[in-house]
Amino acid sequence: MRSRFSPVVILFAFGLIAAACSSDSDVATGSADAPANPAAAEAAPALAIFDESSIAARKGEPLVINFFASWCPSCVAEMPDFEVAHQQFADDVTFIGVAMQDRESDALDLVKKTGVTYELGNDPDGSLFQSFNALAMPTTVFVSADGEVVRSFSGVLTAESLADIINGELL
Repeated sequence: MRSRFSPVVILFAFGLIAAACSSDSDVATGSADAPANPAAAEAAPALAIFDESSIAARKGEPLVINFFASWCPSCVAEMPDFEVAHQQFADDVTFIGVAMQDRESDALDLVKKTGVTYELGNDPDGSLFQSFNALAMPTTVFVSADGEVVRSFSGVLTAESLADIINGELL
């Protein structure tokens, strides 16, 4: 016999899973990677808050804006490819990595581990991410020199696919 409550139970369970996976949680779980001295975490360089005015101020430059987070395995996987593309197009395109709803210290640790050297920003509340109507992580937004969004891509990009998009739509 089929229960009439099963869709409700399924939706409730999905909600619990989504809440558990949410990046809004800042509860420390006693990670072995946590610094012994809390002041040491404060000494790390700060990521500037990135918002729509930060993008508007860059008019005249083609931009590749990559939203990443340390809690996103796909984001971590693609970051070395973004660095390769950044090195390839450094004279023509500005790459910006934006940590989306991530602990700043975790984002900076990830950047250090992956060797990323392009500009970094922070979107602690996800408002910039939402302004691009982005739905999934990672998301990469390609902005023309006139400030127009020419493409928004959710998913993993390789250095080759980045080069194809940049050559085809930004340069």
